[in-house]
Amino acid sequence: MHIEIIGSTSAGKTTLANKMVSAGNINGEVVVLSDDFILEQLHINWIESGFLRRRSVELVAFATCLKRMTEYKEFIGFVLREGKSSPGSWFYKINRMRNVIRKIGIFEFISQRAAGEHVVLADNEGLLQGVHNLFVHQNYESDVTKISRYVDLAPLPDVVLFIQQDEDILVSRTLKRGHARITRKSPENVVHFVNQAVTVFNELVSIPQIKERLLIVDSGMNLSNGDDEFSSIDFNRVANLIHS
Repeated sequence: MHIEIIGSTSAGKTTLANKMVSAGNINGEVVVLSDDFILEQLHINWIESGFLRRRSVELVAFATCLKRMTEYKEFIGFVLREGKSSPGSWFYKINRMRNVIRKIGIFEFISQRAAGEHVVLADNEGLLQGVHNLFVHQNYESDVTKISRYVDLAPLPDVVLFIQQDEDILVSRTLKRGHARITRKSPENVVHFVNQAVTVFNELVSIPQIKERLLIVDSGMNLSNGDDEFSSIDFNRVANLIHS
């Protein structure tokens, strides 16, 4: 099962992902983060350096993406057009496009190699999280009308796990931690950045293709998907991991 954990900056994606990995270990389930899964499959998970681990994953992701370039021609074209029209320097634009395109390779690698018993979690490396890279910018209004096209062109995971968090908490955490794309960490800039992120993700999770595979987790770790109960086996597996 392939799960993408999505949400605004400082929503707690990595914290939840690590909690689910620990729960899997306790429950006897094979639950692994996307980077660890890729490195394990290539028998190089012994690499300790965080820098080398990230560069290794990037190389694999781009190599995998190149192999499937024809299949993703429309999606990549969309990303390049949106990236070039985004605000900022060319370095900024290229970095945004690179981050999204790399996620194609990560998605494909997981799809090709994850067996039925595996639960692979992608948090910041999920392809749907790419909307944050592409549409959320400092001092710039997001064009959420284009998100549905992004979803139409992108492959989707088995489960989308959306972390909802109060906007005030997101702002407070981002002010403390900072963010690489907030060059001037004033309260006004952080509020705008977080507000744009919240707007983008609210639009994303309203799209029918996403709602079909969506689970929402709030700050109290309560789960919902719009139904009274989880009819999906995948949803129940996710719920068990979160509440263990």
